[in-house]
Amino acid sequence: MFLSPEEKLLTFRKKHKITQGELVGEDITRVFLGMIEIGKRSLTEKTAKLLCKNFNRILKERGIKDSIKVEELMKTKEQQAIEFFKDILERDNISSKEIIWDIEESLYEINDADRVNYCLQLFEKFFSLKEYRIARNYLLKSMHRVKDIESIKESLLKIFELNKILCDYEGSVFAYRRFKNKLEKEKWCEILENILFNYSYALIKCGEYKEAFENLQLLIKKSKNDKFLFETRKLLGKAYKKMGDYSHATREFISLAKGKTPQDKAEAYSNMIEIALETDDILLLKKFYEKCKINYEADRIQDEKLNFEILIWLGKGAKKLQKNKDSKAFFMEALMVGKSNNYSVEKRMEIISELFQIFEKSDFFSVQSIENEYFGLLLDEKNYKPGIRILEYYYKTLPSELENKFKMFK
Repeated sequence: MFLSPEEKLLTFRKKHKITQGELVGEDITRVFLGMIEIGKRSLTEKTAKLLCKNFNRILKERGIKDSIKVEELMKTKEQQAIEFFKDILERDNISSKEIIWDIEESLYEINDADRVNYCLQLFEKFFSLKEYRIARNYLLKSMHRVKDIESIKESLLKIFELNKILCDYEGSVFAYRRFKNKLEKEKWCEILENILFNYSYALIKCGEYKEAFENLQLLIKKSKNDKFLFETRKLLGKAYKKMGDYSHATREFISLAKGKTPQDKAEAYSNMIEIALETDDILLLKKFYEKCKINYEADRIQDEKLNFEILIWLGKGAKKLQKNKDSKAFFMEALMVGKSNNYSVEKRMEIISELFQIFEKSDFFSVQSIENEYFGLLLDEKNYKPGIRILEYYYKTLPSELENKFKMFK
């Protein structure tokens, strides 16, 4: 992609079929020019000026509309690579395979400091374009040979964020362990708390509970931040739940609800609804469904993602308790929140599927309002199996429309 001044000289001469003898004239020898072209001698600016003058004279005599400038001829590979980076970082779309190949070649041509700088800029660019895998690649490249521990800490948190989006929790575990020895020598601080928390979250996702529990207990012991402690204990409760240790999970979530805001209580109780549904404990479900509902309705949930999750569990809890009116209301609201924030397609499909199981004939207008959205999600996922819920609804309530609905899947 990039040529040295000497390579550009040879390429330009060959392009216009100019011989060495024609180019050198009386200014320099053919032997000297030959040594420059094969890289045995460097092209100086003084020699470049003479050669450019001769090039442009010959081209003009031949009537060729082309020219060569000294400043362009003398640009090094590194200078060209930096100009390339400045150009592509201003573009709207840089995700084609050809561009990625050019980027890799350009990184090879620049010094270590510039390489780190441009890798970070590429990370930001691809992240903004939602090209998360490519963004992660350049963030990881920016960490090569970096010894500054503060930069490593900041980059690790970004890697955790990317891997969470990509559901690559093994990647997060690997990234942390690569710098584990350095991190453990650092003085305890807020950013280390966040790193250890995210590492523990990844460990739980990977099923490595022992180390995760040790880390979480350490965080609970050392952290002085009440909000962070709440999140840590919540993660601990979820880890117990994932392991099937419902006794310890219940203890954590009930403890988390004590003396907290209605929002915190609603979140803790929504986890208890999940436990009750998993264990099929109706008495437990009745108790904590009502507690969750009361606290949810007492105060608006500010975090939309948390709001989405709580609404889903309230909807599921109400459905299990055969409170279909409440269930439909919670599910429909969750669907609106999920759609407006473009949350998990899989969860939105699940919500609609749940709704179709409890919709009645009188809900026809609600059915129409979400039917097309559901079918669109099925198409996006290329998974038509959940679409059976649409057909079941019409079979049960409006069999005369069933044939028309079958046409949707053709």
